[in-house]
Amino acid sequence: MKNDVLYMKQAIELAYKGKGKTSPNPMVGAVIVKNGKVIGKGYHSAYGKPHAEIEAINSVKGNIDNSEIYITLEPCNIHGKTPPCINTIEKIKFKRIIIGIKDPNPKVNGNSIKYLKEKGFDVTVGVLKKEIKEINPYYSYFMKHKKTFIIMKAAQTVNGYIAKKGDGKQYLSCEESIISVHKMRFNTDAILVGAGTINIDNPILDTRFHSKDFKPPIIILDFSNKLDYSRDIFKDTKRYKYVFLSEKFKKNIKNVKKVEHIFIKEKWNAWEIIKNEFRSKNIISVLIEGGSGVFTDVLKNNSVNELVLFTVPLIFNEGIRITNNIGDTVKIKIKSSERSGKDIITRYKCSQA
Repeated sequence: MKNDVLYMKQAIELAYKGKGKTSPNPMVGAVIVKNGKVIGKGYHSAYGKPHAEIEAINSVKGNIDNSEIYITLEPCNIHGKTPPCINTIEKIKFKRIIIGIKDPNPKVNGNSIKYLKEKGFDVTVGVLKKEIKEINPYYSYFMKHKKTFIIMKAAQTVNGYIAKKGDGKQYLSCEESIISVHKMRFNTDAILVGAGTINIDNPILDTRFHSKDFKPPIIILDFSNKLDYSRDIFKDTKRYKYVFLSEKFKKNIKNVKKVEHIFIKEKWNAWEIIKNEFRSKNIISVLIEGGSGVFTDVLKNNSVNELVLFTVPLIFNEGIRITNNIGDTVKIKIKSSERSGKDIITRYKCSQA
């Protein structure tokens, strides 16, 4: 069991190498071990490319028989962009097959494990189960509902203000909380903000305090066509941006590199498109970071799955609130609460989404 944990940890590390490239498929890692030595490694590097276990098998030089394969997620038994992985696995005389968790995909869920056992393989399931579930936190929701999972994040004072009026860019959260936000960004496929946030705060919206390599796509709500395209986010020409605009501005928009304009009739159309159609853009999770107008709109449209509030030890006499009363706008239930430096992070489940 000690060795199982050791090699599965390596498979988990490999899985994260696919971050930002595999969605809507999950990130998966695989390690092949023979006589106590790692002889093969692989991970799902991008949507449509070979899966982790196939990459690991193909990386082996020499005789692979009587080896053990460690896979973070149950191998697939269906034909998608690639052939079923179990077709390749069953041709090899593996001594053991160690699987982290079952695949939440209802077409797979336990079927591959059952098949391999029926073929006579020694299959172990559940090694580092908790850690592996954290690799693809929104994949299960997507598999069940075929919708994008939306998280709303905001920092607020003890008396419920997210900013002072007219103060421009402000950081309410402590350093530990900022690091937590960067981890949240890393765990989602895209970040969403309003045009006001881009114009006023001029944010970079990256994950540099957690991972310098991953820069998620940006979704910007600019219904009134007030977005300033000279801001820093547009200087990164390798990073994709989606900008929502009213249809009445369709003839006035110029092409901007790595920017896709999406024209809508009403504001609520944006949430319908993001929730139901962005999987076609390989986005199945979105983190909303502001501002107040965006917060109010998404809550009123009942599109939030999870609300994360960072409460900081400050009191403002006046300022800007998320909305008048979240509890009146959306039904929420506390999932967890924890300290983050001087702040408190509270996670809520939104029942309507």
